[in-house]
Amino acid sequence: MILTLLVLAIAGLIVGWFNFKRQTTLPSNSNTSAIGVELTQKFDYVDLHKLQANNVSFIYLRSTQGRSYFDDDYLSYRDQVQGTNLAFGTIVAYSNESTARQHYEYFIKKVGLNTGSLPILIEPAVESRSRKYLNSMADFTQMLMNRGKSVAVLLNYRYHKFFPVKTKFVTDGKYEPDKVKYAFWRYTTDGRVKNVSGLEDDVTMFSYNGTVAQYKQKYGQLTQ
Repeated sequence: MILTLLVLAIAGLIVGWFNFKRQTTLPSNSNTSAIGVELTQKFDYVDLHKLQANNVSFIYLRSTQGRSYFDDDYLSYRDQVQGTNLAFGTIVAYSNESTARQHYEYFIKKVGLNTGSLPILIEPAVESRSRKYLNSMADFTQMLMNRGKSVAVLLNYRYHKFFPVKTKFVTDGKYEPDKVKYAFWRYTTDGRVKNVSGLEDDVTMFSYNGTVAQYKQKYGQLTQ
């Protein structure tokens, strides 16, 4: 009898594990209002309608880095998203090998001004947080803002004094962030989305760090 109970317990754990692996990765200990995923050329084709059907509300598309790299799938995903209710935004990886002006000119050349309704997200491409690097990133931020763009940076809020006043911040911390300081939370880089081929693992995922009403007002309807 004990052996039978042990076998049933192990079987239950195995079934539970596989069910868990089939579920979408959500932020722990958080009542998030909307979740999103990052899409890049590293994935095979992803059906955006299936993303929408599985409670993903927005996507971030990787675009440029410096003055020479442009993601091969950026334009195709940008075209596809128009046929969905997904909000989208654009990611720029900020290099320390190009100036703010070089980043800006290459970005405008390859992406233009159709960057989505979400803030343009500037992500550091290097570990450096030197004053020179932050000032350069801030100059790039201001250039984008001068074109009427909302901009967020994937940095700790303690660097906010380097940036224009309206700059938003995104955190990749382990716990639900301060809603006053951070607009979005990159809560995992190893997530998954259920029922969507190609997004079974190694997915970077975000959550909007605000209420449902705030998300709807700024970015559109939820897909939940």
